[in-house]
Amino acid sequence: MKIRSWRFIRSTTALLTVAVFAACGDDDPTGLDPNVFELSIVSGGGGSGLAGTVVSEPLTAKVARRATGAPEPGVSVAWSVTQGSAIPTRSTSSTDDNGRASTLIELGAVSGPVQVTASVEGLTSVAFSSITTLPAPTLQSVSPLSADPGDTVQVRVNDLPAGFSAQVLFDGVAGDVVNVQSGTPSVLSTVVPPPVGVCSTTSHPVDVRVRVDGITTGAIGLSVTVPADPFQVGQVLIIEAKNGVSPDVQCALLPSDMATAKYLLVTLSSEFETVGQFQVTLGSNSVALSRAPGAQSAGTGGSFHSSLRAFERQLLSRDLPRASRAAARGSQLFGGAPPDVGSQRQFWVINDSEATTGVLDEADFDRVTATLKFVGPHTLLYVDDAAPAGGLTDQDIQRLGEIYDRYLYETDLDHFGDVSDVDDNERVYILLSPTVNALTERGLTGFVVGFFFGLDIFDPNSPGCAECRFSNGGEILYGVVADPDAQFSDARTVERVLELLPGVTIHETQHAINFNWKVIKNGLLSLESLWLSEGEAHIAEEFGGDAVDAAGEIDLADDLYSSNFGRAAFYLMEPENFSLTSLSGEGELGERGAWWLFLRWIADQYGDFILRDINQSPLGGVANIEQQTGESFFRLFADWSVAVWADDLNIPNLPERYEFPKWDLRSIIRVEPSQGADPVYALQPTQMTFESFRGSTITQFIAGSSAFYVEIEAVNDLGDLQLELTASTDAGIAILRYE
Repeated sequence: MKIRSWRFIRSTTALLTVAVFAACGDDDPTGLDPNVFELSIVSGGGGSGLAGTVVSEPLTAKVARRATGAPEPGVSVAWSVTQGSAIPTRSTSSTDDNGRASTLIELGAVSGPVQVTASVEGLTSVAFSSITTLPAPTLQSVSPLSADPGDTVQVRVNDLPAGFSAQVLFDGVAGDVVNVQSGTPSVLSTVVPPPVGVCSTTSHPVDVRVRVDGITTGAIGLSVTVPADPFQVGQVLIIEAKNGVSPDVQCALLPSDMATAKYLLVTLSSEFETVGQFQVTLGSNSVALSRAPGAQSAGTGGSFHSSLRAFERQLLSRDLPRASRAAARGSQLFGGAPPDVGSQRQFWVINDSEATTGVLDEADFDRVTATLKFVGPHTLLYVDDAAPAGGLTDQDIQRLGEIYDRYLYETDLDHFGDVSDVDDNERVYILLSPTVNALTERGLTGFVVGFFFGLDIFDPNSPGCAECRFSNGGEILYGVVADPDAQFSDARTVERVLELLPGVTIHETQHAINFNWKVIKNGLLSLESLWLSEGEAHIAEEFGGDAVDAAGEIDLADDLYSSNFGRAAFYLMEPENFSLTSLSGEGELGERGAWWLFLRWIADQYGDFILRDINQSPLGGVANIEQQTGESFFRLFADWSVAVWADDLNIPNLPERYEFPKWDLRSIIRVEPSQGADPVYALQPTQMTFESFRGSTITQFIAGSSAFYVEIEAVNDLGDLQLELTASTDAGIAILRYE
């Protein structure tokens, strides 16, 4: 069941009433006056959860006036764990218009009680009821270790808590649990789902895992006899060839069923995190895939953002010191009370979109003076004094700061972890500057809306690092200003800038969080792979949409969602041209659409908070995904590729694995195939029949780790179709019978 589908007609709801973050005059230098205000518990606490999971119910506290009970907005509430192993997803959060602030709790690896306390400076703290951390289940055994499809195997699980349902997965596909015997261990009697469609009886290795409340155990191998049974509607066959070795399953048998059967065939290049092109040849009863060294890449060159990441990697390789309060210039801004609205400071802002490919000097930066326009518990929002007239009003800026501080910043922390605070001011800077506008040449279709630059995290006084003197010594998000008269680049209207800035701020905050965990907390001298880093930042935009949608900000939610849907459309129109695990440093729109779609599907399978584990892992790229899911990347890639097409077709007996539970993709991502034609789903496979597949040949070049889609119908053909896979490179096929 879908949580929601896309709104094609925008709502006309009114803008959010902007709350004032400053205290209302009843506080003193030591915090709020306890005679005027009180802190109380609203909800949350108690219950239990598995070690390593995020408790679904938030802890919520309220600040109100004692005399009237009136809620107090804009108060910073601090969260701390006073007993047990756990981490609040927000170390601090601000009260909303109802005086409420909340956090989620990520349970640690140690079982036992967890006590969480909420506090406000000057007021008496409140302690929530203890949450019990239960040990994470582990898979003990599977017996027997070989079985036929339809057989029942006994799956023994240690530490399966009462009241928690468990799935038994066979290469990711859930088997039917027909009986549960509680005990130590618990025994799950599970029917082995049938692999189908192969040409002859063979034995196929299957990984068996158990999933409980988002926790997936390690795998135990099960040898499943694969009979020569025909495909049934809703069944999927995955065949993999690796290192140029023929697959265990030699071929697939596709029954005609009196010329009524229809199949989806997806040919998969599975050389992950490589750059290259591959040749697919279909026809004469075979699917062949080989490397095509002479083919040209579909890429169009590096982007500004990928250049930033490349420069950050170059700095990291030198193991330079990080910025600190003592090292950062303008130290009066750090620690203690924030600066006043209307105060000014100077920043270095990179001014050349290609400068990060070489050595940086003063010509590559503008030294700008900016005025502080908004102060929030998490935010200092500055606007460059050189911003052109006719731009954002003070009300516009107040709204941007409010939205970011209240919803977007805290949503990022919930789903990915905390931002660093090298300058010890407990806030992220947002700097809106026309220098960012000027990064985009006039006349280009796309433009740089904003960015995070890891250079700002390094010590400006680092010895042997001439470029480090341009570090601003703190966590900074850069963004464009409204420029309706096209003074610095093409015209950017107020409406367009207000539409785009929330998305870019939550996106770039995720990059800052990723930098914190990979570089500062894990001590790595490298960054996350581009495809996974950008994919997480794009899904952060979606989470931001969820947060503001829940607050009634319908139009703003649409803005945050729409960019991902647009990028996904570019991917779905030409999936064979875009690499899921690109290392080319390009990050084209179609690639970014694939990255978001893949992580959306991963989150649908394992829960949104697996992305927190991915972000905080010291591993990167494909290895990171395999570690967090416990599954082979090829199997994930193959099943996702089927799900991208099969979602919302209502195919009988199709496992949930091949759906996107959150979004109705077929209703959302629609394009006009030709001028004036009715819109269709963006992914339109090549059409073939049994007859044409036997008698003709199609050749297609595809990118590494991409998919080529074909629909095959048994039109006027009573004979079955046999498909053989041959590959001289890592490759595979996925076949779905959908009618």
